[in-house]
Order: sequence, then C-alpha cells, then structure tokens
Amino acid sequence: AVVSTQSTGLIQNNDKSVIPAWRRDRIRDHISGIKAKLDKAKIESEKGLATENAAEIASLIAKNKDAPIIIEVLKTKGTSKGISEGLKTMRKKAPETAAVIFAVNDDDVFFHCLVPKKLSSGMSLRADEWLATFSGLLSAKCGGKDLYAQGSG
Repeated sequence: AVVSTQSTGLIQNNDKSVIPAWRRDRIRDHISGIKAKLDKAKIESEKGLATENAAEIASLIAKNKDAPIIIEVLKTKGTSKGISEGLKTMRKKAPETAAVIFAVNDDDVFFHCLVPKKLSSGMSLRADEWLATFSGLLSAKCGGKDLYAQGSG
C-alpha cells in the first residue's frame, strides 16, 4: 500500500514538472515499471502466505473438530485469501462449527467469520453482526452476510 501511494505521488509530481514532455513520459514509464515489478513480487510472496494460512486453519480444524466455536489468531503472517481458503476447508470438514479467524501482517489485520446455517437461523447468530461487534475496536471495516463475513483494517 505504501509503495503504491508513493509511486502515485511520484507520477503526479512528475506530471506537474516543467521538463520536456518526452522526459516526463520516460520518467512516468520507468516509475510505472518499477511499481509493476513490486506489485508482482508482493503477489508472489502472498501466495506462500495464503498456503501457510490455509494449512494452519486445517490443523485448527483437526484439533477442534467437535468444537462449536473457534476463535483464533493465526501464528503465521496473514492474508485475506489465505483465511478464505482455510474457511472453505472448515465449511466442508467441520460444517457445524462457527469460527472467527484473525491474521496479522506488517500493515493490516484481516478477519473472517463463518457461521453454520443451523446457528444463523436457530440462535440468530449472524456473521456480519458478530464481526461488527469488535471491528470498531480494530479501526477496521467489515461486511458480509448471515453465514460469512470479512473485514480488514
């Protein structure tokens, strides 16, 4: 996020500079190329994290198979995609378990909530409302539906 903001600022400053247009274009292209390489590197690094997150959630499922509720902060750095993949597994292997999973990386906290249909209708536990109860404490935004919600901040 920081790199993206800084590169956008550099491009805007460059566009306002009083230099020949061909030089502005060359500088803009160079900055854009660097930003693209950094974005690609970030995506590649997050693929590994997503796999680690999904594996950690799979081990949580194995340890707490019969638990009605799991609330856990992942030990590995987190990505939203990693939590999402892990909760897909949870939905299949532990369909009666409600869960809130948190993951933290250098810049953000990510959290996802999964509520089984039985709890959502029977006990009126809704994923979006559950996350909303604490998202303000994290200065985070969240949204979703009755059975699945997510947030970050």
